[in-house]
Amino acid sequence: MAAPDRRTAPGAASSRPWTASVITVLVALEGAALLAVAVGLVVSLFSVHVLPMAGIIFATVVLAAGALWLGAAARGTWRGLRWPRAAVLVSQAFLLIVGLSFLQLTMGFWGIVVAAIAVVTVLCLFAPRTVAWMHRTHDDVAR
Repeated sequence: MAAPDRRTAPGAASSRPWTASVITVLVALEGAALLAVAVGLVVSLFSVHVLPMAGIIFATVVLAAGALWLGAAARGTWRGLRWPRAAVLVSQAFLLIVGLSFLQLTMGFWGIVVAAIAVVTVLCLFAPRTVAWMHRTHDDVAR
């Protein structure tokens, strides 16, 4: 017999909506992509690189911090916390800007893919079941 979720208010949706799972997966993949780019920058330090060493180190730190931020937001979304909504929304705004920039370059296909991921994530973020699930009342004050 499963223990009841003591943090869920009576009458609130207790099961995770599929849209929250989609947000979690997409944001986690975005974080993994940022981390992969950060690792690529570190590898470029030991080969021929175009950027100055200080620029590579700075970009690596910023990208790794962004990856951690997105990982925390994905975990928080999976758990149904409120705070990741703002983090996810801001990251999707940046992602949409990147996607639209790709459309202006010769990387049109990737621009469409990146922009579509951002749009799907925002639509799932504002789906009524997701909003209700992430805003359900919990005993935890620091939500």
